[in-house]
Amino acid sequence: MKKILFTFITLGVLNSSFAQDAADKKVQAGIILGSGLNFTTPTTKLVSKDGVGTDLTIGMNLNLNFSPTVGLCTGVEFDFESFKYKSNSSTNLYYFYNDSEILNKSQYLDESGVSTLSTSAKLYQLTNRKVKPIYLTIPTMMLFRTKYIGYFRYFGKFGVRNSFLLKSSIFDEGNVIEGLTSTPLPNDNMMNSKRDLSIYKGAVGMSGGAEWNFSGTTCLVAEIGYYYGFVNINRSDAISGDSEKNMAVFSNSGAVLAPNIYTSIPAKQNQLMLKVSILF
Repeated sequence: MKKILFTFITLGVLNSSFAQDAADKKVQAGIILGSGLNFTTPTTKLVSKDGVGTDLTIGMNLNLNFSPTVGLCTGVEFDFESFKYKSNSSTNLYYFYNDSEILNKSQYLDESGVSTLSTSAKLYQLTNRKVKPIYLTIPTMMLFRTKYIGYFRYFGKFGVRNSFLLKSSIFDEGNVIEGLTSTPLPNDNMMNSKRDLSIYKGAVGMSGGAEWNFSGTTCLVAEIGYYYGFVNINRSDAISGDSEKNMAVFSNSGAVLAPNIYTSIPAKQNQLMLKVSILF
């Protein structure tokens, strides 16, 4: 009985010591792994969302602690995302492409509107699109924590996730239009579009979770958060010159001599994310 009591007292003292060491640290850094769901909502009637997308996050987080209960969370994260669109049944969406490159308006129409398309370019009717971007994200979150209760303390975060586009792959499904015939093309062919997504994606949100101080100053952290996207994730009008020059997709009513109406498929994206990290 005495041995058991002594063991519990010893563990209690070590627990207080470890928790105090972790609470007193001014800087905590570590690796992070996360997974999430993307809720992408187009703000145009030309397309609609096609299910829920996914997000895989890996990187490093850094906590700058102003006091045991208040701090700033930042770091560097890489987001590997995917989301899908589908063309509405009443909409005819098209673009021109050459090999695997989607052509923007400025690449095949000169300033006077005369076509400069090469003979190898083809017309594509878009029905479904899957986008797989990779972002570099720098979170800037205010961190509010409780004091340690045993091995654990609890926290909440509020702030902005600033994401910068590194790469984007597009997998389209639709029909290749050649003369009066069309050929179905499945979405296992990767297409490249240099100006499809916006370079910057911002989202404001909050998260909450728990921090377990399991050894010395080393902590295991789990959190869940929701982030609201406040910018268009696709490129919109160009700042100078022809406002449509960076756009590739256009709609057409099908009437004779009807003009092409170019669009950037504007959309907002919200995210639900679960993260696990180890801080040292």
